[in-house]
This record gives sequence, structure tokens and C-alpha cells, in this order.
Amino acid sequence: MPNTVNPSLVELRNLTFGYGERAVLDDVSLRIPRGKVTALIGPMGGGKTTTLRLMGGQSRAWSGQMLFDGQDIGPMDQK
Repeated sequence: MPNTVNPSLVELRNLTFGYGERAVLDDVSLRIPRGKVTALIGPMGGGKTTTLRLMGGQSRAWSGQMLFDGQDIGPMDQK
């Protein structure tokens, strides 16, 4: 049953991620509204692919929270 109270289908809150000891995303927050087409745009090296990899569970954020339909979905097993 969809969460009609929360208008965001996907929400990222204060995500931080990096490779090795180098942070490449720092305190990133994003809301993707329910029923809307959303584009993630920015310059090369701006973190678009990294953000999508985090959302898809291919990488694990160092800190922050990911929600889908109002439910916390992280951290998830990377298998």
C-alpha cells in the first residue's frame, strides 16, 4: 500500500560517500516526488553516477539515510 502521507517516493538524507579515504559526495539530500519524472543532471564528475549506484544498492553510503515510500532502505546487503 503506497504511503499517501509522504509525497516523496525516494528520499536521500545527508548521504556521504567516498572511494578509499576520499569523500566524493558530502551531505547530499534529494527528494524524488511520487508520480513525477525526475532527471539528475550536473557536470562530469559531479556525483550523478555515484548517487545512482547508492540508490541502486551497488554501493553503500558512509553515512546518511535512504528512504523508499517513507521506509528506510539502508544499509542493504551488497550481495
